[in-house]
Amino acid sequence: MARSPFPGMDPYLEDPAIFPDLHERLIGIIAEQLSPRLAPKYVAELNTHMLIDEEEPDRKSIIPDVTVAKLKEAAVAYAATPIEPVPVRVPLSFPTRVTRVEIRKSKHQALVTVIEILSPVNKRPGNGRTAYKDKRATLFQSRAHYIEIDLLRKYPRMPFEGNLPPSDYLAVVCNGDTRPHCDAYPIMLRQHLPVLPIPLLQPDPPVPLDLQDALVTAYERARYDLRVNYREPPDPPLGAEDVEWASALLAKQS
Repeated sequence: MARSPFPGMDPYLEDPAIFPDLHERLIGIIAEQLSPRLAPKYVAELNTHMLIDEEEPDRKSIIPDVTVAKLKEAAVAYAATPIEPVPVRVPLSFPTRVTRVEIRKSKHQALVTVIEILSPVNKRPGNGRTAYKDKRATLFQSRAHYIEIDLLRKYPRMPFEGNLPPSDYLAVVCNGDTRPHCDAYPIMLRQHLPVLPIPLLQPDPPVPLDLQDALVTAYERARYDLRVNYREPPDPPLGAEDVEWASALLAKQS
């Protein structure tokens, strides 16, 4: 099958081995989708920066072999208990590339709108999340519009004031002209991804961003149907209420 069996976000694409590829493809497709709608007044650029990520906490520690020498009989007059090694891990870090879409004025290159898709380094508790929240807070102090798309069920959501209903995924449109008030789009696994209004400078109207179309395009271009093992549970696993529903969808595709 060339298309995902799921109507909206495919939970199998959240796999840590696949999501980084999906993230980069989606960002590029979003820029492609918006560019003809923005021209000639605005341009959509890809901005890539590096974050220092922390090693996944569930990686196995590597413990070297230890040779314990026997005590000479004359050295001590009592029996010694050998000390066994205890598995530990040292904190590791590595650079991670993160790309976002920046909409700018064509002539003056003034930043108008930022579109960010959250990655595990942004959401996972640690230095990467702290750095992202600091950058996010700085943008909130500017006049730039900010769109945040969270297609990961794992790790805590980014902080917002107010009571959001439970959801599997989330998109937030923060218009710089009305901040701190923003529009949140709670997305359930069984729903199509929304069409988001991307704000520009007044009096220009917002342009539509079809997230579902972008995801379908990414899936087809990457041929994720050849890379995803739909016979196994997704990572992270589905909630109990969605397991039967997902199994029925996958059975129709087999």
